[in-house]
Amino acid sequence: MKKVIIAAAALILSFNSFANASVKRDERNSEKVYYKQGEIIGTSTNFDFDKLPKDAIYVITSKYTFPTYSLKECIEFTDVYGEKKYFISMFSVKESIYLEITTDGEVSIASRIRK
Repeated sequence: MKKVIIAAAALILSFNSFANASVKRDERNSEKVYYKQGEIIGTSTNFDFDKLPKDAIYVITSKYTFPTYSLKECIEFTDVYGEKKYFISMFSVKESIYLEITTDGEVSIASRIRK
């Protein structure tokens, strides 16, 4: 997986504080995300957009419409306590946007980078 995914999944601290290890399981790519000191933070796995909570799909497809925005990646992040969140990256001519989605379907902007 790309560094962008790890950065989105690890929102609270800077990217330089993390390391990762890739794993392939059930034809899906996963990454274990660690603090550089070796403590595991969680696991990120590629995820299908259409499997996100329905409320989140509605919000995202209403607010970030195609072709203005195009979906780049969608991941499921599970922390060490078993809590799941989803992160998606979307791009437009004017910006890159990273959204955080809860299992209840709440959508928030994790990061927005203007071009």
